[in-house]
Amino acid sequence: MIRDDIRADEAEPDLHARAWLRDAARLLGRTREALAVDLIATMLRSGAIVLRDQRLHAAAEHNLVAPRSLRTPYSRAWPAAEPR
Repeated sequence: MIRDDIRADEAEPDLHARAWLRDAARLLGRTREALAVDLIATMLRSGAIVLRDQRLHAAAEHNLVAPRSLRTPYSRAWPAAEPR
């Protein structure tokens, strides 16, 4: 949803692929599938996200993230700093 919305049927598989969800599931003694289902259900129930036209949208007012900012490489790929 950082890019505006996500198809409802893609939300769980997208979460399964996230390292943070795998780590959280392991720490909580849950499967990543069960945690993803619970996370989406809880966010819908709480009103944090809404389902419109089979797409999940953030419910809070927000500014969209510019697509170019999501193409920033991880810090391990940054060039080494030059000595001063």
